[in-house]
Amino acid sequence: MDAASLRTEFHTKRFSYDISKYPFKEILENLYGCELKFLHKYLGEYNEFKQSTDQSTLAHKVFYSNYNKILKPIYINFIENFVAHLLYPHKFYYQLIPTFRIGLPNNVFVGEFHKDSKYNHQSYELNFNLGLENYEGSASLKTEKKRNSDDWIILECPYGEIFSFDHIDCLHGSELNTTNETMVSFDFRLALKELYFESDAISINNKTILKPGYYFSSDYVN
Repeated sequence: MDAASLRTEFHTKRFSYDISKYPFKEILENLYGCELKFLHKYLGEYNEFKQSTDQSTLAHKVFYSNYNKILKPIYINFIENFVAHLLYPHKFYYQLIPTFRIGLPNNVFVGEFHKDSKYNHQSYELNFNLGLENYEGSASLKTEKKRNSDDWIILECPYGEIFSFDHIDCLHGSELNTTNETMVSFDFRLALKELYFESDAISINNKTILKPGYYFSSDYVN
């Protein structure tokens, strides 16, 4: 088994989960005090996001500052009891804090088209996206169908589903959200235990070492 083959196997596959058991959207709407699709009404105006600014809004700050208290327990439960089932029998470390995304109207939610290998992410990783609101149409992820193919597909993700895609080998990003609602999602990476290797790589966005106990969980999930 190698991670590239597993990423290819999972690329564009989607999976449904029980939102009554994992009510991510409802938790965040309680936190923000509004429906997620209307977040843009409370955030002010932003220039089109670049790689250096696509994590810069007040909504991002609220998410990360409240993560441990309100979202961490259900996220870990989701990883250990839903995602682990999808990956069985593979063991993995999981991203400790998922990456929060918002796509404001007339803006992008990813600052540039890229492969995550450009951002120091390593070959032992898998990636999953979880849509919370308006993850459809122009507000969706755009990715190559196959590595270096220049053949593009749109990956939508309604609430109650997650999808995986090959973030390491396939160019991906987002176009302008042409709807009048905010897109909200989060994504997370897994490090396959069987293939993990030590490196000095550091996450470009949050400047965290890409190691268990730092960017990834200290303990692996069976």
